[in-house]
Amino acid sequence: MTHLVTSSAAPRLNPTLSSLGVYASKAISQAAKENPAILNMSIGEPVFGPPEHLLADIARDDLSPEAFLASAKHYGPSGGNPELREAIADWYRRRYGLHIDSQREILITHGGVEAVALAILCCSQPGEAVVVTEPSYMLYQRALLALGRRVHHLHRNFFSDGAQQSLPASPALIVNSPENPSGYVFDDDEWELLLRQARQQGSWIIHDEVYDTMSFGRRHRPARLFDPQGERTVLVNSLSKKFGTPGLRIGWLVGNPDFIAAASKANDYLILSVNQQYERIALRMLSDPQCDRWLQQRSLMLSARVERALQRLTPDKGFTWSHRPLGGMFLFPDVQRLFEALTPAQQRRFPTSGECVADYLLHEMQIATVPGAIYGASCAQHIRLVLGCDEATFDEALARLECAMPMRIRGEQA
Repeated sequence: MTHLVTSSAAPRLNPTLSSLGVYASKAISQAAKENPAILNMSIGEPVFGPPEHLLADIARDDLSPEAFLASAKHYGPSGGNPELREAIADWYRRRYGLHIDSQREILITHGGVEAVALAILCCSQPGEAVVVTEPSYMLYQRALLALGRRVHHLHRNFFSDGAQQSLPASPALIVNSPENPSGYVFDDDEWELLLRQARQQGSWIIHDEVYDTMSFGRRHRPARLFDPQGERTVLVNSLSKKFGTPGLRIGWLVGNPDFIAAASKANDYLILSVNQQYERIALRMLSDPQCDRWLQQRSLMLSARVERALQRLTPDKGFTWSHRPLGGMFLFPDVQRLFEALTPAQQRRFPTSGECVADYLLHEMQIATVPGAIYGASCAQHIRLVLGCDEATFDEALARLECAMPMRIRGEQA
């Protein structure tokens, strides 16, 4: 006789993942997409790119039926297209004078997010605390928690204020420069201090440099410039932001041969390989003779928008600027003055002033922004706005933000 075994025990899900909610910028952006009247200044999807002069060639050669079949019918090399890796090595040679072994020190990844995850996997163990500079991209913390690591926040001012204390003991530190959300760019002295302390602690430095071409107030410097052999530095980069192609999902990791060998194993086990057809498009963009000039034009556009914002979003309008953006594609003003002008009911809606202002701007001014608290406790009085939108949206957003101060306060100021 067959006996049926019944049990009331339900299968379990990973409690860490279950506890992580949808991150704020994604939720806010989704609300904006559902209402065309809302100006979406919340998510980093640049409207520029890919370069218009390449579109015909991409359509003819890279998106042809032949190119599709060549890509779709075969697995690509697990390390990525060798020609693309050589183009990336050339990127570092011509821009920074760095000599990277294209086949042993570069791994093509499924966007910069996979590159970050692989770097974390390779240089830390479950349960260890990885240092993340603050302000920081919100997904660093979530990636670390999802991978079973702990997070140790360290304010970026640790490096910029001449601090002499030691880095917390940790296998790795994640640095974003140019920085999302503030636009800060590390200078040479800060990199030297960081490398010196990392050597003393035996730590890796994971430098997320995806906004590398968007530096206008200070020259961008990859961490590897201060560690030519890559003994303790790893670079994370991608095409998503610089070429305005976040859906292409082509990124890369640069490290010494041992590090890339370890990352390649993890890549094989988890991803196997990236889309070969999209690698062709990435190769075309990086190899384009007009590439550097086109990217410089995008950087100049972002710099000009920063200038306009600083001129128009002034303290009397509710915006103050503790630091001028030096790079990246975001604005990160302190909005405490605007918060103080809200009604008591509006001020009580959320725990931080930045959240209350973001809520007010969304519902009263129809502008979607991101509250600063998600980038760290020190950012609670800030909001983040993107600079990569179209010109009409940017102009209208500035006009609305200039009028964001409640009418009764504007009347008093007049």
